[in-house]
Amino acid sequence: MATLIGIGGFICGFALGLLISGYMLRPRSKAELTENKSLRWTYGLGVWVLGGLGAWGALEMYKTYFAP
Repeated sequence: MATLIGIGGFICGFALGLLISGYMLRPRSKAELTENKSLRWTYGLGVWVLGGLGAWGALEMYKTYFAP
């Protein structure tokens, strides 16, 4: 059960990261998004970090409220 909770938290955190990065990248042009390779590390890493934090947070809540 903990595995499913962790996967669900990761998916929710990853989706939140994509929403935030999509909002932050909105003012940039399409050409800049395809040519500027440093944006991958800046925004891409942030999405993965939020995914990891979502999984960690979901597992912590599971341990606190539902684990015996």
